[in-house]
Amino acid sequence: MNKRTDWSNIDSLADLQREQRRLRACIQVQEKDLRQRVKQVPGELFQAGANAIVPGFLAGKITSSAIGLGKNLVMKLFSKKEEGENGSPLLGAAGKMGLFTLLKVGFNAFMHRK
Repeated sequence: MNKRTDWSNIDSLADLQREQRRLRACIQVQEKDLRQRVKQVPGELFQAGANAIVPGFLAGKITSSAIGLGKNLVMKLFSKKEEGENGSPLLGAAGKMGLFTLLKVGFNAFMHRK
């Protein structure tokens, strides 16, 4: 991050403004990339947790498909919608009603079954 930049090509106010526009565009691209990566975090956490819980002998196509489906569902539930995107009102309501509580109850029921 500590790159030395040669600013000798900026000789006028127009050059400075052009460089500002270029830097702002570069920063916007980087911010958009970071937003996309942050949207994937809840799904990745779900997948890592599910892979840690599922025993090795159960791992297979069906299990990995179910985990992938769960990952996509979690990513859609917890990611904010971009401007112009239509969100599902059902998913929004599920998130507001305490999806974590629902998942916790389901997890506890799964772990304490006999």
